[in-house]
Amino acid sequence: MAGSAVKIPRATCKVFGAIKALSTVKRCVVLVHGPKGCVYHINYILGMRGDRPSEVYSTCLDEHDVIFGAEEKLREAIEEIDASLHPDLIAVLSCCVSSIIGEDLNAAARAASTSARVVGIEAGGFEGDFREGYSETLCRLVEEFVRGPPGEVRDRSVNLVGLLRGGPDLRELLRVLGLIGVRVNATLTANATVDDLERLGEAVLNIVLCEPAGLEAAKLLERVCGTPFIVADIPVGHAATIRFLDSVADALGIERYPLRDEGGDELCREALAGRRVAIVSGPTRAIGMTRFLADLGLAPSLIVVDFDPGNLERLSGLAGPGCEILVEPEQEVIRERLLAGRIDLIFGGMLERPLAASLGIEHLDMMHGSQRTLGFEGAKHIAEALTREKPGHSGR
Repeated sequence: MAGSAVKIPRATCKVFGAIKALSTVKRCVVLVHGPKGCVYHINYILGMRGDRPSEVYSTCLDEHDVIFGAEEKLREAIEEIDASLHPDLIAVLSCCVSSIIGEDLNAAARAASTSARVVGIEAGGFEGDFREGYSETLCRLVEEFVRGPPGEVRDRSVNLVGLLRGGPDLRELLRVLGLIGVRVNATLTANATVDDLERLGEAVLNIVLCEPAGLEAAKLLERVCGTPFIVADIPVGHAATIRFLDSVADALGIERYPLRDEGGDELCREALAGRRVAIVSGPTRAIGMTRFLADLGLAPSLIVVDFDPGNLERLSGLAGPGCEILVEPEQEVIRERLLAGRIDLIFGGMLERPLAASLGIEHLDMMHGSQRTLGFEGAKHIAEALTREKPGHSGR
């Protein structure tokens, strides 16, 4: 059904994006100036996704606060968090309620007496969606922590911009970049510390791994520090990882990765042969997974993305003419297309798990923070997951 009522929208709000972008910054406390429900639900979702969110607090606005204002309450909350938790960074976020009543986050932040850095971020849910939450939060961190060209630039050092997930995927990217002698100076934002944020300008190259989240921040770093950037697909599989390393090496003017054997994806090719695959994710991972399948000589039958990234033609070209692409469809439409396409394998996230189970379709969660999907090791993990014995599974 299209119209005013939407069942299970695929997109969420700006404050979610801001919290997600900050969720793995080390020694950071997120304080949402709003009702308690916003924090509860977002923290719950991020925990289920394995993001292990950092400390997230709420000022728990009530009816009195909405009528009379609560900037003094916000100042007290900032000082309380600083005194009890001793964080390095307190990120103060607005939400729908505090944005509507016009609360001045930065005035409260300036009035608070703290040892921690305090950064106000406008994140009212009605002002934009989660993509803008990602992008504007990264830009706000650059504005706060990067003041101009650095005194020193570190040779063969790069920043990973727009990478919001820590864990196995980040560790694999650090490892594979080390194979060509490249060191990661800082990540914006996965596992970043305040020290990392302050030295963002010291890299010789910024690598944008998620264009919707990181492109504007990379452009800002280029204006402020003069640091060039490239936009790279997240590398899934052996062939894609070699391409990724080549693009970094070429941008830095150094030697390419010397081992060109692309046989590392063969186990995945065997495991996926004959499968009718659906990819349900954001466009960044959809492109990475579709390129991975293309490298294997395969193609998905269905792709579902949660917003239009502005390059659907590219995604369509990678997927081929036999693939249907849906942008932000309702859940019932996804169910219908999975059945119509005779899908027997979904690469998706936690929202697709119960749907897959109800339809008897095998599901591989590529969105959970504990999963390895990137680099050489990611392909091995995918192959292992697909060939592992699954008692009682009837999807194939």
